[in-house]
Amino acid sequence: MNTGVSHQIVDTILQDLDFPKLYRSYTWKEDTWKRGFPDLFRLEQEISLAARKRSIKREHLIDIAKWGGLRNTKRISCPGSIRINLYNRGLPAAWLMKDPARAIDLLDIQVIGFGPTYSSKVLHFAVPQVFGALDTRLVRTFGKGDEPSRRYPLLNLKVTRVGPSWAINTNQPGWPEEFGTWTSALHQMAESLQENGIKCPHPRKFVKAGLREEGVWLPADVGTALFSYASKEIGKT
Repeated sequence: MNTGVSHQIVDTILQDLDFPKLYRSYTWKEDTWKRGFPDLFRLEQEISLAARKRSIKREHLIDIAKWGGLRNTKRISCPGSIRINLYNRGLPAAWLMKDPARAIDLLDIQVIGFGPTYSSKVLHFAVPQVFGALDTRLVRTFGKGDEPSRRYPLLNLKVTRVGPSWAINTNQPGWPEEFGTWTSALHQMAESLQENGIKCPHPRKFVKAGLREEGVWLPADVGTALFSYASKEIGKT
């Protein structure tokens, strides 16, 4: 696992932010906590099952792209099934923890039409025990650049303008290695929240379906809370 995480910044984030409140306030299209995050639930069920069977296909990528609002879904393509070993005997493959950047690279090689944001979303839904998504809102808030709020400079990454949108440029120094930094930070935060008895308020159906243990934070849950925070910060600008 990448060790370039600033423990001081991680500790400050944990002290400053109310993670259960941020998790409950997450909103994206039809997804709200009161509704049980229906799209997050469906996508995680489908993509994680496909990942266990090594059968993530174009149809899954299209589903993620439409949910995320990717404009041009017609150009998305991949081999019949993406060749990436994400699970071993039902558990996340050990190499994922050691080299998160390689997981991004393997997707990048095989998938046309996805950049860093959507490759990370695939990993978020496929292996929530290991990964959380990293999109432009999160990089604008926790990376570097010209945004006015730079309280938590966790990542050595920045976003660039592409027409009316933002993008994470894959040619910048630090990519994809900083995805490892992000993954490590999410794990540290999840572990600290557990150690301090701060429980994740998962919608009940996540627990009933076996996707979560009662109150236990996964890196994907921490990422969901941080996305909520980033959305609020960007909304202020």
